Amino acid sequence: MRDAQHARTGVESGGWRYAVSGPESATAMKPLAALAIALALSLGTGGASALDMAGVTIPELVRVEGESRPWPLVGHAQVQRSFIPFFGLALYRPLEYAEDDPARGLTPLRLTLVWYTPSLPAEQVRDHFRKALERAAGGPAQFERLGARAEKFLALLPAAARGRTVTFHYSPDAGTEVTVEGGASEIIAGIDFNRAFLAIWFGPEADPDLRAALGGG
Repeated sequence: MRDAQHARTGVESGGWRYAVSGPESATAMKPLAALAIALALSLGTGGASALDMAGVTIPELVRVEGESRPWPLVGHAQVQRSFIPFFGLALYRPLEYAEDDPARGLTPLRLTLVWYTPSLPAEQVRDHFRKALERAAGGPAQFERLGARAEKFLALLPAAARGRTVTFHYSPDAGTEVTVEGGASEIIAGIDFNRAFLAIWFGPEADPDLRAALGGG
C-alpha cells in the first residue's frame, strides 16, 4: 500500500503547529488518471495500489448510493500537529466534476477523515473543529449565526482514536451528511453552514497546501 506522507509545510492554527503532506505533485489526481482507474475497474483489472492511512485502507474508488459510476479518489493529505500525524483526509468526487472548484459548493463530494492520533477526548476534537469552523465562517459573529446547525455538527464528533473514521458526504441539494464509524449519522442542511464547512478545507483561509493536495487549487 502507498503511504499518505510526502513533502510537508508548516502552518500555525489554534495555538498548534500543523504540517500538511499530500501527493508528491501537490496537486489532485487529474481527470484522465481518474478515468483510467474507472476504466480498469470496469474491465476487472483493478486500479493503482490502495492508500494506507493509520492502518485504514483508502480505496481508489468508492461506490455511492444513487450513482451509476464509482467516484475516484482525487486528492489526499495528512495533517500533522507538532510534527506528529494528527489526521488524514481523502477526497472523492464524481469524475465529471473533477476539475470544478469544491469551495463553490455546486458539486457533490465525499471527504473521509482518518485519525492518526492515538487518542483525543471528544471535548478537544470538538474544540478543534469549532475553531476551524469559526475561522472558515469569517469570525465569531458569523459562527454564531450558524446556531443550532453548528452545535449539531460538533455534537456528532466523538473522541478520536487511531484508525477511527468520520465521513463527510456533501450534496448541494441536501447538505452535509456526517457519518461516524460505529456511531451516528446526521445530515446538516443550510447553505451558510455548508459554505463554512467546505471553506475549512477549500476556502481562502484554508492552508494552501492542504487545499492543493485535496484538489481545491
